[in-house]
Amino acid sequence: MSRRRSAHATIVYQPALDGLRAVAVVMVLCFHAGFRWMEGGYFGVSVFFTLSGFLVTSVLLANERSDGTVSLGRFYARRARRLLPASLVCLLVIAVARARGQFALVPHLSRQLTGAVLQVYNWVQLSGGSSYRALFANSPALASPVEHYWSLAIEEQYYLLWPVLLGALLVRARRQHGSVVRPIIALAVGGAVVAPIIAMVFGGDAAYWATPARLGEVLVGAAAAGWLAGGGVVPASASRLAPVALAGVVAVAVVLPSDAGPAYWGLLTPLALVTTVLLLSLQVPGRTRQLLSLSPLVRLGKVSYGAYLYHWPIFVLLRQEGWRLDRPLYFATAVALTLACAVASYLLLEQPIRRSGWTPRHTLALASSAVAASLFVIAVLPSSRGLLEPNQKVLDAAAIDTDAPPVKLVRTDLTAPSTVSSAVVSTDIVATSTTSPTVPTTTTTTALLGPLTVAAPPTPNRPVRILLVGDSTGFYVGQGLAEWAVDHPGDAQVDVLWCQGCGFILDGTITSFAGEEFVATSRDVVERQMAQRIERLHPDVVVLMTTVNDVANRQWDTSEGPLTPDDPRFRQRLLGAYQHVADAVVATGVTNIVWVIPPIPTSKWDTPEMSDPERYDVQHEAIREVATASGSVAVVADLDDWLNRTGRADNRDWRLDGTHLTEAAAKTLASEYLGPWLMRVALGDPLD
Repeated sequence: MSRRRSAHATIVYQPALDGLRAVAVVMVLCFHAGFRWMEGGYFGVSVFFTLSGFLVTSVLLANERSDGTVSLGRFYARRARRLLPASLVCLLVIAVARARGQFALVPHLSRQLTGAVLQVYNWVQLSGGSSYRALFANSPALASPVEHYWSLAIEEQYYLLWPVLLGALLVRARRQHGSVVRPIIALAVGGAVVAPIIAMVFGGDAAYWATPARLGEVLVGAAAAGWLAGGGVVPASASRLAPVALAGVVAVAVVLPSDAGPAYWGLLTPLALVTTVLLLSLQVPGRTRQLLSLSPLVRLGKVSYGAYLYHWPIFVLLRQEGWRLDRPLYFATAVALTLACAVASYLLLEQPIRRSGWTPRHTLALASSAVAASLFVIAVLPSSRGLLEPNQKVLDAAAIDTDAPPVKLVRTDLTAPSTVSSAVVSTDIVATSTTSPTVPTTTTTTALLGPLTVAAPPTPNRPVRILLVGDSTGFYVGQGLAEWAVDHPGDAQVDVLWCQGCGFILDGTITSFAGEEFVATSRDVVERQMAQRIERLHPDVVVLMTTVNDVANRQWDTSEGPLTPDDPRFRQRLLGAYQHVADAVVATGVTNIVWVIPPIPTSKWDTPEMSDPERYDVQHEAIREVATASGSVAVVADLDDWLNRTGRADNRDWRLDGTHLTEAAAKTLASEYLGPWLMRVALGDPLD
């Protein structure tokens, strides 16, 4: 065992603690790869917290013994040299990747990058209503590449506050000729008490992400360091506890659930005591200390910070390419890429800066400049809106003008025949023609040819009013229609009423995933907001579109259990729900309903059944049945067929996440096909 000396303090370097870092980062890597046998691998972060509390407090107390005080400037400069360079480089690489088209659907990524630079990412996520439990629930295209910065933010906040507080405790202890250990233990106990209160008052996500809820795990390590510095002696027999404690740390990571349990109840501080026992038992020689001091583990521990930094964006990018990281070969490749980045960062960036002879003042000045430069780069780099971030300027410009005089919609060329562009291709889509209340036509069910491109009719006497009601996939179609309408202000105006996860089945409980809130929100949108919007806007056409939630397993009655879409009872209730929605629209006086057959998602869902195309076939048949039963009022727009016939169903440029159209794709759809087609529907001018 060697000693490493700063100019002001002496601490003992313990290789086994680097070995423990290696164990912790392996837990996190396995968890983030999606291995089911390591669902609680996030406990590795708790191990890092406790280890940080132990080491940082040991360093601060050593400085106090050496200099008689805790030097804040020296401590902050040392932390900045150790942590800031790799952190900022990682964030800047992510920002540049975003500007080049990667992570395009991640919502509010610029805000997240800013929060990560400023070491407040955990609070940014909490304020945005995000949930760590949903880490793997969404498509990889939606995963934030800086999701893991929440834990780094908590540690940095601890590094900022703890030296000040510990210095005050030391001054108090000297004045009273007492020990600093008891106040630290009291703070750790306070952290253990506060965390479950936070969970009860603010919810499980706050218990996981909020700094006060996680400080108990750091402070138990600090208390152990204070006890040792105050003369505490670990008996040699404690080495027998080391293998038990190490097994306990691993066991906790294996048995904890990923989306529930102590982590969300505010009970991780008691579990952190297992890590604390391990830290103390490693202070005496033993086989476990020898095991954790093996060279491969120590080397991995030395680069564990870089491995933690770089692994998550690498994992996200590989998942977007369809990699299943819970498969050994893919996992090994992902880890190899991660370690290559971590080692390069350690040798070429972290160590040279860490060993620099910069004074604390020079270091902190450079650190402040680097942070400011990073914020500037993030602010000026171009970035797209993330998933479900509306282009509000476009939506406002396209919105239906309720102040316009109430004029009936009529064609301006009542004698002109309808025409389509030369790109018409026949298909066997069956839909119903529609009539306008202002143009007398024959109302008969007709088999229509489905064109790939539709020519807009001559501009009517006023813009066609289009209201789209639906889920997030409908939102993107609606935003594409809005962009098209802004380009053709005399042709159409568009309003979009949507909610994330909105469906048209308004009862039962979704069992494929946690969807209770979606059902409640859907009911409010369809049964209250839709009628209000129709009454205010007087749309000529109401477009109905939903995709995912109505094909999820659902339970209506505990006695029959969850039903799948291929169950006759599910199909019957799906038909009834869709007919109920159609009747609700008709009851408002709307005479043109367009049911959208949504494109079948190509996403690989975390819930495997949601990737089954046969589920969506059931939904599509229900849409056709309800539209047919509605007679001349309803018509079907088969966007699934359109994307397939245009060769765009599997095109990632059209659906980055395999489900939602991109903004550019939605505008192309609206311009080539859907916008002009909806105009013809409203004008009673079906394609024939």
